[in-house]
Amino acid sequence: MKTLLIPIDFSDVSYTAAQYGLDLADHLNALKVIFYHSYVTTPVALSNSEQSENLYYDAAIKHLEKMTDRLRIPKAISRDKIILLANNHPVKTGVEAIVNQHNVSLIVMGIAGLSDIENTLIGRNTLAVAASGVAPLLIVPRNHVFQTVKKVVYATDLRDIETSTPVDSIKRIAGQLDAETYIVHVDYESQHQSPETLLCQKQLTRLLGELNPVFDMVNEHKDKAYGIFDYVKKHDIDLILMASRNYGFFERLFHNSVSKKLLNIADVPVVLLKNKPVA
Repeated sequence: MKTLLIPIDFSDVSYTAAQYGLDLADHLNALKVIFYHSYVTTPVALSNSEQSENLYYDAAIKHLEKMTDRLRIPKAISRDKIILLANNHPVKTGVEAIVNQHNVSLIVMGIAGLSDIENTLIGRNTLAVAASGVAPLLIVPRNHVFQTVKKVVYATDLRDIETSTPVDSIKRIAGQLDAETYIVHVDYESQHQSPETLLCQKQLTRLLGELNPVFDMVNEHKDKAYGIFDYVKKHDIDLILMASRNYGFFERLFHNSVSKKLLNIADVPVVLLKNKPVA
């Protein structure tokens, strides 16, 4: 992964994501880290005057510089590897443009928490970028500190394995992290593996064969979200991978009342992968 993009709104949550992104970039030997701020919601920016645009652009860049000074920059990441960008585009639109212009490998954003995901700017922006699927999106929980990723799990619904599994992206991320790879499927109704399930399992393990993945079925939880996070906790998983086509399921994690019970264990970053190789 050569280029990481980290949208910033200067909240504590985005600072957490920024520090995590820098530490991850250091671990992956990334070439560039881009900090991006959208000032589209500011009253003066909405006036659309050139003078206002220049004032808010300059202010945004200065705030990004101050933020960068507050962060702990790994020694391997020189200042010329850090790019500061700002504009008055909506976050989703701005992110999509930067991804295409800079060939971004991974977007890193934060979440404020399960209870206020829709009531904070960073929460709404994270969900908007997640829905776009423009690039792999790593979502960092509140107050999460980077630690070496030793185990990753790909959570799958075992549907359309051949066409919808982001195989290259999973291989690239797990391979670059040099992490043990697990695959988990949660299906309460399937107490016993059906021939179809066994076939899908074989297809998936074949596609990801070079990673030597461990495949597990979880059928003791009716709620898939709880099943995944329970598995993560029991197996000391450091990173959850999901196909971005399952965005609807991911979004449900923040709306389902059961998810409020996960506050104490939902402390592992999640990567939403598009079915396209990671740059």
